Amino acid sequence: AKLFTTKLCQYISNENSNMLYKTLIPSNIYGKHDNFNLETAHLLPSIIHKIHTAKVENLNTVCIWGDGTARREFLYAEDLADAILLAVEDLHKIPNIMNIGFGLDYSVNEFYNIVAATLDWKGTWEHDLSKPAGMKQKLNAIERQKKWGWTAQTSLKIGIKKTYKHFLETLH
Repeated sequence: AKLFTTKLCQYISNENSNMLYKTLIPSNIYGKHDNFNLETAHLLPSIIHKIHTAKVENLNTVCIWGDGTARREFLYAEDLADAILLAVEDLHKIPNIMNIGFGLDYSVNEFYNIVAATLDWKGTWEHDLSKPAGMKQKLNAIERQKKWGWTAQTSLKIGIKKTYKHFLETLH
């Protein structure tokens, strides 16, 4: 569906000079209004929820699916919003297709360690090797983004702190 949409945007732009369509392809996104439901959450909000639970329930161990070596790139949602707003203002200068990302990936194990440190939880990891680990690596090439002159401003640690603060404020 993403490829189809990209090709459709290119076709429309090529066929009608009055229509200027561009495609921004973001890396994995996380942030304040994320889905923290452990049944349906993506990686980072799931980690935040699991470690929060371990912290409040005084658990010493948290389970990580797979061996934890798969690598992922995440971008804070407010940074993506900033890129989109700037792209709309600068539509004629951006390439037809451009990745938007932080340009740095971490292993799943590293994400767990960063979230644990951010939430001040000191425990150990248990890897469930019967669970899927996912693709080995998902990292966007951001050369076009850099050439355009945009970089993400929110570090992973700051983004996790903001996301966790919102998670705590919205607990039911």
